Amino acid sequence: MRRNAIRVLWSFLLYAVFAGLAVAQAMDSIMLRKAPDGSSILTDGKGMTLYYYTKDTDGQSACYDGCEKAWPVFYAASPSVSAPLQAADFGTVTRTDGSKQTTYHGWPLYYWFKDKSPGDMTGEGVGSVWYVLKAPSYTVMVATSPTLGNYLVDGQGNALYYFTKDKVGMSGCNGDCIKNWPAFTASNFVLPSNLKAGDFGTITRADGVVQATYRGYPLYYWKKDMKRGDATGQGVGSVWFVVDPAKFMTSGGSGGTGS
Repeated sequence: MRRNAIRVLWSFLLYAVFAGLAVAQAMDSIMLRKAPDGSSILTDGKGMTLYYYTKDTDGQSACYDGCEKAWPVFYAASPSVSAPLQAADFGTVTRTDGSKQTTYHGWPLYYWFKDKSPGDMTGEGVGSVWYVLKAPSYTVMVATSPTLGNYLVDGQGNALYYFTKDKVGMSGCNGDCIKNWPAFTASNFVLPSNLKAGDFGTITRADGVVQATYRGYPLYYWKKDMKRGDATGQGVGSVWFVVDPAKFMTSGGSGGTGS
């Protein structure tokens, strides 16, 4: 009887250990789940959807207090991922309260308190600032700034600009200009739900470089932007501006933020 009791005890202990490991692994895992549109969105190991906040452009969280209660932080010290996700795409930031938060391509990750079951994505589009994340990662995103409002950035939070001297389908920036304002190059576009695929395209420049366009206008970086979240090219020469997708003209004119 005593031996049987010991066997039962050991079996229970082993079950508890493995169950605990399974739970820990699930909490530290990042997975992909098919969304209704067929794309692959990021979730934790239990299938709960992960989100990004457009105000986190500089890679630091702007969500605290009441915001944090509604959008709890996701953190895994060493997240376990499987292809096509890559461990190098994930990082960690330290929040102002000293706690840690996991990032994806530099964007801090969150849950939404109204998601109750695996696969829920009811936080998508909330306040026009909260969106799911996908793999492959977004090519272009919308960032939100207290001074600039909404504007286009690449998937790593770097500002994109347009040149008022350009024409639809044609770049007027060459020579020294293109050295200062490097072309944003992309041919395949993965976009969040607040952007339309039909607004993006490409042109082939005289130097053979394929440059991405928004509503026909070429997109550029600014060489003096040193880090994600910078937008120091805004208003340079009164001809360079970031692009507010809600205001940008569909044809024949300017429409960037501040222009």
